[in-house]
Amino acid sequence: MAQRRRQAMLERRRQRQITLLCILGGIAAVLLSVTLCLFIFDVGPGEQKAAAPTTTALPYSADSPFTVADLTPSQLVELRQKGRMRVSDGPRGISVGDSLDTLLSRLPSGFTKSAADPDVTGQQSMEEIILYCDEYFENQNGKMTALPPRGLLTVDTGSIIVTLLAPISAYPPGTQDNYHDFEHVYCVFTINPDTKTVSTIELGIDH
Repeated sequence: MAQRRRQAMLERRRQRQITLLCILGGIAAVLLSVTLCLFIFDVGPGEQKAAAPTTTALPYSADSPFTVADLTPSQLVELRQKGRMRVSDGPRGISVGDSLDTLLSRLPSGFTKSAADPDVTGQQSMEEIILYCDEYFENQNGKMTALPPRGLLTVDTGSIIVTLLAPISAYPPGTQDNYHDFEHVYCVFTINPDTKTVSTIELGIDH
C-alpha cells in the first residue's frame, strides 16, 4: 500500500511538473512571437522626427524706422562683399507678394521732427511722399529734404517704390545736408501698381 501511495504521489508530481513546463513553454512562445512581430513590422514608438526649421523675421517696432538692425549678420556680410542683393523675404517680415498696405503698416506713420513751417507737409510732390524721417529741413539749394532714417514712397516709370534709408551708425551732431558723407543701408520695395503687391526687394549699402 505504501509503495502504491508513493508511486501515485510521484505520478501527480510529474504531472504538475509537465503542466508547469507546458505553461512556461506557452508563455515563452507568446513572448517570442510578440518580439518577432515587433522586430519584423517595426511596431512600437517611432523615432521622433526633428522639426523642420522655421524662419522668423527679426524683431521690429512699427513705430521705429528701418535701421541696420533690420538686416541679418549674413546679409550684412554679403552686402559688404557685393554692395547690394535681391531677397524674397525682406525686413519687417515683408516678402515678395505681400500687399502695399501690409508694408506700410509696418513702418512709422509720420516723421519725428518736421520743418517749422506749418504749411509744409510730408508730400514733396505728386510723385514723392515722405512716409517718415528723422528731420525735415531745407537744404542749401532751397529744397525740402528728409534726413535719414527715412522712408519715401515714389511713383517711377509705372511702378510704386518704397525706399528705406538709414545710417550705419548715428550721425554726428548737426548733420543735415552733409548726410551723404556717411555710410547707409537701404531697402527698396518695388510694388506692382496693378496688384498693389511687392514684386521685388533689394537690400544695399551705399558708401
